[in-house]
Formats: sequence, structure tokens, C-alpha cells
Amino acid sequence: MIPCLVVRGEANALVLRKLLEPEFGRELRVLGTDVFSESVSLARSVLSNRKAIVALVAGTRSAELQKIRELHRFLVYALVQIEYPDLWKVVLVVPDAEVMLFQDRNVLRQVLGREPTEEEWTRGQTEPVRVLEAAFGLERRRLDKELCQRLETVDVSCLAEHSVVHQVRQFFRDHRDGRSTLVF
Repeated sequence: MIPCLVVRGEANALVLRKLLEPEFGRELRVLGTDVFSESVSLARSVLSNRKAIVALVAGTRSAELQKIRELHRFLVYALVQIEYPDLWKVVLVVPDAEVMLFQDRNVLRQVLGREPTEEEWTRGQTEPVRVLEAAFGLERRRLDKELCQRLETVDVSCLAEHSVVHQVRQFFRDHRDGRSTLVF
């Protein structure tokens, strides 16, 4: 089965592709969408063709435990209706996938084209999209395109041990190695 990763944002897709493609090769499909609801719909569509396993990476937009649980339940409900639970995995990123860029100062420095301020570094841990919007003076729609251009030349290999990358990698490895990921 083809490993497929679905994530909101082309920039997030680019980062995850750079981190996962060395192990999973060109067979890996990484699909970025513009909005959250498209990610869910795309994951469901890919699963319905029964030729792929899908990791859906979704930002929570909140650090509130109750909201995170509700989002997880919603995503599980949306996917379990379409296919067997061992063919997909939901990976939540608190608060958004862009938070990965704030895990290493060198990566953030390359993305910004300058040294991040202490305030940007600190706020970026909880509000990465807002910090990036302010740093570039762009709204979210245009921010993704700008990030893609900047990330093309950035070495993100130091982000390979981020928990999101680890969870997706392990899910794909388990399937590649013939181990079921479904736990009863």
C-alpha cells in the first residue's frame, strides 16, 4: 500500500516531504490542502480507493485539552466510517503544524531571513501562524505561499525527531514491515 500523508498547508507538506521522503522514497504521497475541511475530505477520498494508508496531520488551533479531544473524536469519526482503522492514523499538532518551524532557531532564522526575536521565538511555540503572519506582514492564505518559497532551500533535517514526524514515520514503517497498527 502506498503511504499517503495529508496535511493542511503546502509549506507543512513540503517540510514533512523533506523529512519523510529519504526513508519512504518517491512512493510517498504528501498532499497539502488549503483548509482543514479539505484535508479531511481528501483523506477520506484516498482511503476509499483502498490502495493507500493515510496519515492525517491536523493542527488543533488550541491547547485546551477538551478542544483537542473533541477534534480527535471528530476526525476519528470522519475516517472510521470510510475504511478500516488500521489503514489510517490521525496525528494532532498543538497548536498548528507550523509550530515545527519553532523547534530549531537555525531553521526559523533561515525561514525569516534574520534572527528571530525572543518574543517571536517564545510566542511561536503557542501561536506560530500569528507570529509568521506578523513577521511577513501576510494573511494566512498568502503566508503559505511565502513559506513554501523560503523553505525550498532550508535544511529541515534537524526537525526529523519532532513528535509529528516520529508518529507518521512509525505508522508508515509498521505498515511497510507488515505490522498492524490496530490495537484492541
